[in-house]
Amino acid sequence: MVRQLNWRDFETLVDLIFLRGGWQRISALGGDQADVDVVLSEPITGETAWVQVKSHSTQAELNDYLGRFERDGSCDRFFFVYHTATSTLTLPADHPKLHLWPAERIASAATRAGLFDWLVDRVT
Repeated sequence: MVRQLNWRDFETLVDLIFLRGGWQRISALGGDQADVDVVLSEPITGETAWVQVKSHSTQAELNDYLGRFERDGSCDRFFFVYHTATSTLTLPADHPKLHLWPAERIASAATRAGLFDWLVDRVT
């Protein structure tokens, strides 16, 4: 079902997953931001996160956004969230603050966040 969402609903789903997980949005969602779709803050730990959301992606695009995140240096964590890729995407090994979320991970997180019905409503 995650792969059936249009890009706007997919972005909203990812935002809802993080919000229900306790993260707080400290930027706009999507829009005209050049390097990131949303910036989040985790109020307990004080960590901040860049979240880049792509319906379709490639390794080159992931590498480009990772480079932007590293050059910016303003956030603690990087999440690259996508549902379809031309081939298997990977991040550098052993970096606990870099997170790659393919469709299966998103579906699992959506279910745990109580968003299954929301997802069903969007694809039927």
